[in-house]
Amino acid sequence: MRIYISGPLQGSQNLPEARRFYEMLAASVRAAGCEAYVPHLATDPIESAHMSSERVFDTDLAALDSADAVIAHIGLPSTGVGAELAIAAASGRRILGLKRPGEPSSRFAEGLLLEADSTVITFRSAAELDDVVRRWLNQPRSWFGCPAALRFKQRAIA
Repeated sequence: MRIYISGPLQGSQNLPEARRFYEMLAASVRAAGCEAYVPHLATDPIESAHMSSERVFDTDLAALDSADAVIAHIGLPSTGVGAELAIAAASGRRILGLKRPGEPSSRFAEGLLLEADSTVITFRSAAELDDVVRRWLNQPRSWFGCPAALRFKQRAIA
């Protein structure tokens, strides 16, 4: 199973710490026997600053399209994470939303996840986070369903 790791980068107050957090999530995903896509490893806003917005979108959208589910840090505001959550929810992908106590997550985004039959968890430690991720990924494969393919090259004209 392939998991897309979503989380704020550009809005992060400590980019190296944010990168480490998403890489730690990916390690938990791999330890559970799944494959993880971590966007900043391909489209980092600093390391890949030369990439056009369209190329970043195409690269990450292709990874999201190949993912069976999404694990997202929703504790910090992020336009990109919100877009990824909306796309994932609309295509029927299960989403695990994660936040720390006191983080200012969007009530709209949390509502979206709950409406999409996904999960929102507040975690307090790295050990608890690892346990939550592993238990969530240990659901029967059928629970994750069969997400719809993403189609975005059909541009709408208003």
